[in-house]
Amino acid sequence: MKLLAIKKPTMTMTAIVLFLFLLLSSSVTFSANEGPDITPDEIVAELKAKLKLNDQQAKDIAGALNELAKQLDALIAKREAAGEEDDPHEFINGVKDAQKDYQNKLKKILTSSQLESYNALREKVIMDAMKDLAAIKLMDIQDQVGFSDDQLDKLTPVLAESMRGLIKIAWKYAGERRIRLGQKIRIARQLKEIQHKSEREVKKILTEDQYKQWEEIKKQAQEKK
Repeated sequence: MKLLAIKKPTMTMTAIVLFLFLLLSSSVTFSANEGPDITPDEIVAELKAKLKLNDQQAKDIAGALNELAKQLDALIAKREAAGEEDDPHEFINGVKDAQKDYQNKLKKILTSSQLESYNALREKVIMDAMKDLAAIKLMDIQDQVGFSDDQLDKLTPVLAESMRGLIKIAWKYAGERRIRLGQKIRIARQLKEIQHKSEREVKKILTEDQYKQWEEIKKQAQEKK
């Protein structure tokens, strides 16, 4: 599976949603500034080899991908045409519906073992993306905190796992116009669990002085929001 070609991202909300969608929906290579950098035919060829698809399955997946592309194009065109009157909830829910439709088609096309392998490939792509983004973020603060390259390598999967957890929560509730109190409490608990787990792992990697600087940088970032 190809790794993601990540540049330092400056994404609009639309790009962020599509970025999450592509990660959660299919095993594609994605550049944060340029969008997908391989064609549907290349995706199908890669999946055919890794999942041992027969010709009919490959054809059906190609059709599902083309339909997916049409749905996304229509959603983006509608959002751009709406301008300031755009409803972001409608857009996000449209993307989630497209994701659900695509996943349902995959379930009908693939065998249970192929679907299991596909989901594993998808998760690997997601984690590769998170590791790329985590490494970028860590390199930005490496001189300030003073951790070594070896420490950076150890911190990267920790931060990536934390980011993965946050994305799961964000995507689950994305598009909802109103989040109920019970949901807010569950979200807060989940976020705390992710935060505490990450803090425990980071403390094992950094020295006491480095961790103090790490926390100070986090505090400064929060104050700027």
